Amino acid sequence: MLATGKTVRSTVLLPEPVHRQVQAVAAANDVSSAWVIRQAVLQYLSTRTGQVELPLGKERP
Repeated sequence: MLATGKTVRSTVLLPEPVHRQVQAVAAANDVSSAWVIRQAVLQYLSTRTGQVELPLGKERP
């Protein structure tokens, strides 16, 4: 799945430890936190092609 064309802004709330990890990965690779999150979402979606149910169960934290 290739992300091309128009982009839209989304807001996500991350647990603080996850946010710190995202920031660390971004800093280590000289990219933005947004880039890291976009890549993670694209990778997740590419592994879920054609599947609509979440593998994590239906309960929300």
